[in-house]
Amino acid sequence: MGGPRSLPPARAAALAALDDTLPLDQRAALDVQAALDRALRPLEDPRDRGLATELVYGWLRLKGRMDHLVRRQLSRPDGTPPMALRLLSLGAYELVHLDQVPPHATLSWTVDAVRARCGEGPARLANAVLRRIQALGRDASNPEFYRHGAQNRLEFLSVWHSMPAWIVKIWLDQYPDTAQHLLESQTASPLAGFRLNRARPDAQTLFNELTRSAPARAAFPWIAFEPHSVPPGLEDACRDGLASRQSFAAGDMLQRLGFERWPGPVWDACAGRGGKSLALAESGVRPLWASDVSAPRLRGHRQDAWRLGLECPALFFADATRPPLKASPAVILVDAPCTGLGVLSRRPDAKWKRTFADIGRMVALQRRIVGNAARLLKPGGLLAYITCTLTLQENEQQAAHLESLGFRRRDKSGTAFDAGLREFFWGGAWEKS
Repeated sequence: MGGPRSLPPARAAALAALDDTLPLDQRAALDVQAALDRALRPLEDPRDRGLATELVYGWLRLKGRMDHLVRRQLSRPDGTPPMALRLLSLGAYELVHLDQVPPHATLSWTVDAVRARCGEGPARLANAVLRRIQALGRDASNPEFYRHGAQNRLEFLSVWHSMPAWIVKIWLDQYPDTAQHLLESQTASPLAGFRLNRARPDAQTLFNELTRSAPARAAFPWIAFEPHSVPPGLEDACRDGLASRQSFAAGDMLQRLGFERWPGPVWDACAGRGGKSLALAESGVRPLWASDVSAPRLRGHRQDAWRLGLECPALFFADATRPPLKASPAVILVDAPCTGLGVLSRRPDAKWKRTFADIGRMVALQRRIVGNAARLLKPGGLLAYITCTLTLQENEQQAAHLESLGFRRRDKSGTAFDAGLREFFWGGAWEKS
């Protein structure tokens, strides 16, 4: 009798990435993209890479719904090994949502994986559960199936939209008119956004050409496409320094804040890899300073500036709560660390890692950053505050705090709820009195 069959490469890579993203043991979790990048390295076939990516991101977006679907087929779900539950949930996602994969292939690899990791008994159970899910047909993707048995609207919305109940409750309480839209948006794939390098003379020409390729959104220098409709030449443009990947929603926020008119020096206090400060550099905003608490991100910032053919901003390693600056910038951009609840379509692992207590921790951190920025600016200086989250505590209440420090709001940017971007940034600009 032969040994256990090895998993197909795409499924093995997806499982490895998910094990690193949401570990079932006590290991530290990786960010989903970092985990996926690591898992994809051995895969040469682009079809395997594409399937693994779809399994990881698709399942993370719908994990709550798939977990519920699996548990409804089990008489003792709490007695089932956690790894078996995860494998069944991933197999259920493939059965219900990936029509191009033959059901027998899904059953085969899932049962084999359960057998290899959990034993023969759980493997027999897995086979029975997946066949019951297969027999459900379209009911498995019908909201009424999930509404049945839910004790209240909150529970149904949490299961159907695959969202922890505490986040659903916050959105229902704080954004009652748009909560349904927010929940629907985070289960969809985000738009593929790009920023053209307007420092290059051929950027406008390329933008005009791309607008003939049916983009989902376009506002020079930003353009966005549905995930599977990206013109092939755009990847070459990124490699050649004519474009960069950047969320269209992030670019939309910068444009609504009037970033092109900011006087220098501008300090990007939480710069990361420099997506926003490099957009400023491409638009001719000078001088630019950029700092972050991550040396690898600052190295990436420098590499991207070189790729784009730009003079690199003055980079320095610094904690924005304790900035080492002696000179006062004219503008401070605080792209604040936050709970990230506005970009769950792009970072779906975050909703399974965040807790309600994180809001309070982030608010305290944001207050320290803003307080230092307030002290650094001279009267007339501008503070631009941006988050990629959706809580009043991190957004509107921080705006009120800024105004209590003597800042006057210069705009009413807020959040573009109705822009159809599937990602939600919040921001504003305040002038120091």
